[in-house]
Amino acid sequence: MQNPYLIQNLKSQGLQYLLADTEAQKKALAAVPQKKSVPTIQSPAEQFKIKTLPKENPYKDKFPPLLKEKKSKKEPEKSAFEKNPLRQPVLPYDKWCPAWKQIQKQCKFSSEKPAHLSRQIIWTYAGLEYDLFTDTPSDKRRQLLNQIIKTLALPKGTHIFLPYRIINAEGKSEIAAEQEYSFFWSAIDLIRPRVLVVFGEQTISELDLPPLLPTQKHTLMPVTIYALDNIMLYTENESENTIMMNFLSANFKIFS
Repeated sequence: MQNPYLIQNLKSQGLQYLLADTEAQKKALAAVPQKKSVPTIQSPAEQFKIKTLPKENPYKDKFPPLLKEKKSKKEPEKSAFEKNPLRQPVLPYDKWCPAWKQIQKQCKFSSEKPAHLSRQIIWTYAGLEYDLFTDTPSDKRRQLLNQIIKTLALPKGTHIFLPYRIINAEGKSEIAAEQEYSFFWSAIDLIRPRVLVVFGEQTISELDLPPLLPTQKHTLMPVTIYALDNIMLYTENESENTIMMNFLSANFKIFS
């Protein structure tokens, strides 16, 4: 047999004895030990590579995670009507500066905080600081306020005219505040009035109240706000004065 490929194939299968011509040669060839296949020896780097190959997760994307990542919820911004300046930090009377205590004496309200809502009605407007703290008060404003008090005819001591501005050392008007504390709202917290009457858009804005219209009523628990127009309007316009007087008289009957 001369075909080398066939000869090699027979040897690889252990059939080399078929190539013998005699029985003795067949037995001798059949007794030749077979070569065992030697396993390939892998290098440490190849072994490490095999061991660290990531296995594909058969359940990937089939089931949702048990715990979802919590997303931080942003609190919605409050509207102007939801904000309540009565809820801001206030200074107790014993921590008031001398200037604040001087205002308290001039406005003639108690330094003792009542246990319940008081019977007081607070009035404020831009310019009240000039009427109280300077030698040049407005006669027109004073006459108007006297007219209001006589018309309402409420018990003596009911009305408190409380400024939210003061006159500084340079003689200019500025909002009365100490750091983040407002004098006006600290005084409101001390007096605990049932009613606050506010004249003018400027005052409403500077006290951080909602954008109320003239003769509009709004409650900021526990105080009821009565909004009026600019105080000087009522000193110059008789019809507006009448509307304002009727509005106050109708709403303040229950306080008599």
